[in-house]
Amino acid sequence: MSAVLTKEQESARNILETFARYGVRKTSMEEIANAAGVSRQSIYKKFGSKKRCHEWTIDTYLSVMYGRIFAALTNDQQPPLQTLHQVFDIFIGDAIEIVSNSHGTEILDDVFQSEKCSGDDWPLRLKTRLADFLARHHLVSDEHADGIAFTLIAAGKGLLLEESSRDQFRREMSIIIDSVVAVKN
Repeated sequence: MSAVLTKEQESARNILETFARYGVRKTSMEEIANAAGVSRQSIYKKFGSKKRCHEWTIDTYLSVMYGRIFAALTNDQQPPLQTLHQVFDIFIGDAIEIVSNSHGTEILDDVFQSEKCSGDDWPLRLKTRLADFLARHHLVSDEHADGIAFTLIAAGKGLLLEESSRDQFRREMSIIIDSVVAVKN
């Protein structure tokens, strides 16, 4: 993960990786505390239960991930195609690192369920902002922007299930982006 995270965000990331490694049920409060770099008592004091810690971890992961994506989509300091690659590396590349753990798919399912139940409606906001980005930078026509955004997101999620490394994901996603986005020279 390339962004600079706060200590709390880093703790959430480390806890999420711990859940992905051992599974939510088998992860002990001691392992959670070690991942966060605090005492077990601090974890109990902050969350009260493993379930609440798990929910907080996923909520924090999603808000950080989407915050980074939305910041990238509004940053006009780099070429649009580079931004597009960065967005999908944040969206899926980070998740590959989690899914590659023995209980990673369980955590991924929890993340997807949380997204569906969230009042933030992250997936719709991503599709809308990505479509706006594609049209604003003339990478696709206005009339096709929503469909292309949906296609890129679905293809990225499909690669998440196929690829076992971030580098392989980047190569495959690059092929997809180049195939569906009109590259203007």
